[in-house]
Parts: sequence; C-alpha cells; structure tokens
Amino acid sequence: MTRNVLTYLTLLAAAALLSSCAKEDKELTIADQEAAIETYISRDFSDYRTVHRNGSNRIIIDSTVLALPDSLEYGDSLHFYYAGYIFTSSPSSLFSTNNEYVAQESGYTVTDPDFSVRRILFTEDCMISGLVNGLYGVREGEHCILLFSAKYGFYDDYVYNIPKLSALAYEIWVEKVIKNQ
Repeated sequence: MTRNVLTYLTLLAAAALLSSCAKEDKELTIADQEAAIETYISRDFSDYRTVHRNGSNRIIIDSTVLALPDSLEYGDSLHFYYAGYIFTSSPSSLFSTNNEYVAQESGYTVTDPDFSVRRILFTEDCMISGLVNGLYGVREGEHCILLFSAKYGFYDDYVYNIPKLSALAYEIWVEKVIKNQ
C-alpha cells in the first residue's frame, strides 16, 4: 500500500511539473505576441492614434470620426463589417469576414452569407474580450484595426480555423452606432 501511495505521489508531482511548464510556455507565447503587436504598431502606425484598453489595441485609421460626439458604450447597438486575421508579426491569414470586397480580394467566401453588416447589442460579454475591449468607444464611420494576444482571444481553444494560442487582428468598418439609453 505504501508503495502505491509513493507511486501515486510521484506521478502527481510529475503531472504538476508538466502542467507548470506548459503554463509557463503559454505565458511566454502571450508575452511574445504582445511584444510583436507593440512593435507592429510603433513600426507601421506611429502616426495614427492608438487606443489601448484592457489588453486590446485599436489603431484608428480614419481620424475624422474622432470629432463625432457619440461613441459605443455597453447597451448600444453596433452595425459593422469586419475581417479577422491571425496575427504573427502582422495580420496574415484571413479566417473570417463579412466584407464582400475583402473576401473577393482574398479569394475567400463571406463568412456571414445571410447578412452583410454584422449587428449586435454591445455588452461586456457579447464577443471575446479582445473585441469587446477594442470596440468600446468606436464611433459611427470609424475604420480601425484591433490587435490583441491569445489571452484576449480564444486562448487555448481551437476555434473554427484558428489555431490555439493565436494572436488576432480585426479590421473593422463601423457602419452605425445606435444609442439605446
């Protein structure tokens, strides 16, 4: 019996060690992704306004909308087009879009065939946190790029055609923000 307990404890310790190493590897991967995102922004978008919010980075491509008074808040409705990309050192593989032009240019099929503009009630949990944090504060007519590490995306889950631990980039075209308050 003592031998069985000793074997069990040894196996348990080995499993904990392996789990700890795997967690460290994931944390290093995320730190590398966040560094690559910062490098990409400072290298390619230093002249653009960037909003950092809870792990998400929003590069505002069209700054003329910044003068508009109403920005997206929780409880509002949002209508937008998007193109989602895997991010390595820049946006690379398109994995989803509802923008017909982007799909056509990329030889991709529109992901949301039933409607072209995505419509959502914007809440704290309506999408993955990287999108929620990045979209908070957008304005009607805004064109932006959202960038975030796997920590704020799908993390360790394989979703659709997105590999585990993938940093993501979304190009967003905001069609309409409807204040519901």
